[in-house]
Amino acid sequence: MLDIAIERVAMPGGPVAVVRPTDWAALREAESGRGRDAPYWAIVWPSGEALAEEVARRPPAPGASVLELGCGLALPSVAAARAGGRVLATDASPHAVAFAAHTLALDEQEGEVAAVDWREAGALLEAGPWDLVLAADVLYLQRNVAALRDLLPKLAAPGTEVVLADPGRAGADELLAWAPARFAVDSRRSERHDSVTLHRLTLTGA
Repeated sequence: MLDIAIERVAMPGGPVAVVRPTDWAALREAESGRGRDAPYWAIVWPSGEALAEEVARRPPAPGASVLELGCGLALPSVAAARAGGRVLATDASPHAVAFAAHTLALDEQEGEVAAVDWREAGALLEAGPWDLVLAADVLYLQRNVAALRDLLPKLAAPGTEVVLADPGRAGADELLAWAPARFAVDSRRSERHDSVTLHRLTLTGA
């Protein structure tokens, strides 16, 4: 049983009370002892905040289908749900989606969560295409870049937007070199988190 803390995160439209584990260092040590990856999902990262702020400022249309990949604590999903999007927050970690569900509920937002490794994402394809796909700081592994190159066109229809928040990972350069073959790309720095770049990809059907 994980001890929990409530972290209030400033957002356009009002703060979000994010539910997270209390002691990340202790959790990381425990997960390492079990031979598991570090629980990066258990921290509110600048990329997640920047992506949530972007969604709040440029919200999906009410009723739009919104998928978050590697949601962690799901701050961007909360922002999309606040706008009336039909949200599915996904992460490979069952712990992450449990915390994401608590945060959505605490903010009194409707949204679904699912433990899905998007590198094996058949269920996500069946539920698509999506109107908006979100991901924050997911390009830190080469295998993630390769998986997204394969997955993103399958999740999308012409006009679908993919918004990626990235803090300068090497994988972002590789993905963005590939993207113009299928997507129109617009990149800009986050207004409040200058270490984070927001990449908005719109599927062109090319």
